[in-house]
Amino acid sequence: MNFLPRMDRLAQLHRDRAAATGIALAAAWLFVILANSVGHLSLLGVFAVIVGSVVVFGSSDSFAGLILLGAMVVQWLSTGLSTTTWWAIPAAWLLLTAHVAVTLAASGPDQAPIPRQVRAAWCARSAVVGAVTTVVGALALLIEPTDNGLPRYAAPAAVLLLVVAVLWLIRVADQPESETSGTTR
Repeated sequence: MNFLPRMDRLAQLHRDRAAATGIALAAAWLFVILANSVGHLSLLGVFAVIVGSVVVFGSSDSFAGLILLGAMVVQWLSTGLSTTTWWAIPAAWLLLTAHVAVTLAASGPDQAPIPRQVRAAWCARSAVVGAVTTVVGALALLIEPTDNGLPRYAAPAAVLLLVVAVLWLIRVADQPESETSGTTR
């Protein structure tokens, strides 16, 4: 398996897969900029993301995407930043965006378009995951062990309420439409 970029492969990429690869690389480099701006410069992390970017640029299989995501995690860990700061929420969104983009890029042959239904399903699910991550992350940051006036049970109660609401929405969405009573087909 050759991970180095080949121009003939890049020329044969369908524009959907090229866009997904571009989004993954943009998310990875925005992540590097964010992490290095907020924390200290991590040459190890920058090198890891360079290697991951070259691998994703050269191949759109799942393993290449895994290397890029692993490089982003190395960048996160090597900056030495705490996950209990507000920068963690946009960083999580960038990781999610890169994950979705490399998954979509690897979901079929390079020359084939990404089916519209697949794109729509992944984007909708990712938006839900991102929204829930944002809410839970914000709650966790707000109830950090400080004297912020919230009762101790506020965060667990809010997370429990969120879980119940999501389960209820899933149940409502999965129910078939009921027929009107008294009619037959």
